Amino acid sequence: MFYTVPDYFATGEATATDNCTDPVTITTQDPAAGTQLADGVYTVTLTAEDEYGNVATCTFELTVETVLGVNDTSLDNAIVMYPNPARDILTISNTSNIVLEKATIYDINGKRINTIDLRGMQGEKVIDVSALASGVYVVEIASEQASVVKRLIKE
Repeated sequence: MFYTVPDYFATGEATATDNCTDPVTITTQDPAAGTQLADGVYTVTLTAEDEYGNVATCTFELTVETVLGVNDTSLDNAIVMYPNPARDILTISNTSNIVLEKATIYDINGKRINTIDLRGMQGEKVIDVSALASGVYVVEIASEQASVVKRLIKE
């Protein structure tokens, strides 16, 4: 993922004023607007020059950190539950190397029905759901860093 550097002068986040020339029409920034930056710390330099060649600059540090949003987690793509609808057993499959901690099953009213320890799970975990009443349940699968919620239909 990359961060696109904005045009700080165009957005109004940076301004330049001059007591001789108003407005100041020569402004530049480095890195240039539109530059794609990976995670890291960058020094941004803003420069303003008036029509007489007077130059002023300022700098600041820009820290780029990728933050995954709620719907942008790799855990969501890594976890598969099947069969769904389920009758007697439910299999949770983890197709990544993300270490899972637990799966919690809630009924449609939000009442916790069961918590399953997923630590030490190797690829797949089979869960007995035969005792659950027919209906719709929510399964929250959690790792140390994130969690994902999946819908389970019990036949």
